[in-house]
Amino acid sequence: MLTLIASTGEYNTTVCIQGPMGVIKIHDLVWCPQDRPDILAIYYWESYAVLEGAYHCCFSIPGKVTLLSS
Repeated sequence: MLTLIASTGEYNTTVCIQGPMGVIKIHDLVWCPQDRPDILAIYYWESYAVLEGAYHCCFSIPGKVTLLSS
Protein backbone atom coordinates (compact mmCIF):
# COMPACT_ATOMS: atom_id res chain seq x y z
CA MET A 1 0.00 0.00 0.00
CA LEU A 2 1.24 3.48 -0.86
CA THR A 3 0.63 6.56 1.26
CA LEU A 4 1.15 10.20 0.34
CA ILE A 5 2.79 11.41 3.57
CA ALA A 6 3.74 14.94 2.48
CA SER A 7 2.76 17.28 -0.33
CA THR A 8 3.21 20.96 -1.08
CA GLY A 9 -0.09 21.03 -3.01
CA GLU A 10 -1.80 19.39 -5.98
CA TYR A 11 0.00 21.30 -8.75
CA ASN A 12 3.74 22.00 -9.19
CA THR A 13 4.33 20.03 -6.04
CA THR A 14 6.98 18.15 -4.10
CA VAL A 15 5.72 14.93 -2.54
CA CYS A 16 6.88 12.17 -0.21
CA ILE A 17 5.34 8.76 -0.83
CA GLN A 18 5.63 5.90 1.67
CA GLY A 19 5.75 2.48 0.08
CA PRO A 20 7.26 -0.99 0.43
CA MET A 21 10.72 0.16 -0.68
CA GLY A 22 10.80 3.17 1.68
CA VAL A 23 9.89 6.84 1.46
CA ILE A 24 10.54 8.44 -1.92
CA LYS A 25 10.64 12.22 -2.30
CA ILE A 26 9.84 13.61 -5.76
CA HIS A 27 10.42 17.29 -6.54
CA ASP A 28 8.53 19.46 -9.03
CA LEU A 29 5.67 17.20 -10.06
CA VAL A 30 3.22 18.94 -12.37
CA TRP A 31 0.19 17.20 -10.82
CA CYS A 32 -0.34 14.84 -7.87
CA PRO A 33 -3.93 14.50 -6.65
CA GLN A 34 -4.37 12.85 -3.26
CA ASP A 35 -7.44 10.89 -4.34
CA ARG A 36 -5.78 8.99 -7.23
CA PRO A 37 -3.92 5.93 -5.88
CA ASP A 38 -3.32 4.73 -9.46
CA ILE A 39 -1.29 7.85 -10.28
CA LEU A 40 0.51 7.68 -6.93
CA ALA A 41 1.55 4.10 -7.77
CA ILE A 42 2.90 5.14 -11.17
CA TYR A 43 4.95 7.96 -9.61
CA TYR A 44 6.28 5.72 -6.85
CA TRP A 45 7.31 2.74 -8.96
CA GLU A 46 8.71 4.76 -11.87
CA SER A 47 10.73 6.82 -9.39
CA TYR A 48 11.97 3.70 -7.64
CA ALA A 49 13.07 2.27 -11.00
CA VAL A 50 15.09 5.46 -11.61
CA LEU A 51 16.74 5.05 -8.22
CA GLU A 52 17.70 1.52 -9.30
CA GLY A 53 19.31 2.83 -12.51
CA ALA A 54 16.49 2.88 -15.06
CA TYR A 55 15.94 5.88 -17.32
CA HIS A 56 12.68 7.84 -17.25
CA CYS A 57 12.12 10.98 -19.31
CA CYS A 58 10.62 12.88 -16.38
CA PHE A 59 12.22 11.38 -13.26
CA SER A 60 15.85 10.96 -14.38
CA ILE A 61 16.63 14.64 -13.86
CA PRO A 62 19.44 14.87 -11.25
CA GLY A 63 17.99 15.61 -7.81
CA LYS A 64 14.36 15.02 -8.87
CA VAL A 65 13.96 11.71 -6.98
CA THR A 66 15.42 10.80 -3.58
CA LEU A 67 15.04 7.71 -1.41
CA LEU A 68 14.65 9.07 2.13
CA SER A 69 14.47 5.73 3.98
CA SER A 70 14.02 2.05 3.32
